[in-house]
Amino acid sequence: MYGRKKGKKLKLTTKELVLVSVCIALTVIGSMIKIPSPFGTVALDSAPAFLAAFLFGPVFGAIVAFFGHMLTALNVGMPLTVLIHLLIATQMAIVCSIAGLIYKKGYFVLALISGFLLNGVVAPATFIIIPQFGMPFFTAMIVPLLLGVGINLAVAAIIVRTLRGRVRL
Repeated sequence: MYGRKKGKKLKLTTKELVLVSVCIALTVIGSMIKIPSPFGTVALDSAPAFLAAFLFGPVFGAIVAFFGHMLTALNVGMPLTVLIHLLIATQMAIVCSIAGLIYKKGYFVLALISGFLLNGVVAPATFIIIPQFGMPFFTAMIVPLLLGVGINLAVAAIIVRTLRGRVRL
């Protein structure tokens, strides 16, 4: 695990800082590849976050996911307000860290399935209880979100399988 020793603070090396920065930059590129949705915020921006979670660990995945979503939201003009996008970015950070933890335990397929369900169903379901969103928001967003997270996870999975054992990170 990068930059961590048991009982020590998280301290990024220069290499780790560069890798995380590159992943965040890739989220910006991915944010420009949109999947049609009612609010225009579903994009191919979480693949680098899942990739970071799988290759560098859950903390790095969470960092990339949080900043990646915020940059995606900025790219489309924060259509759901800053507070809602902060909530979504936090959800993404949690989802990527959970997927990274499961991957770290050696369960790659389970990590992909959990990322798919948490990001595609559980996270948007939390909006059902928010009065301005409710069930109509969930219903409108479920298909684009499932399609988006499926593509993002497929891209991350292909890259992880390709790099694993070939590149020393």
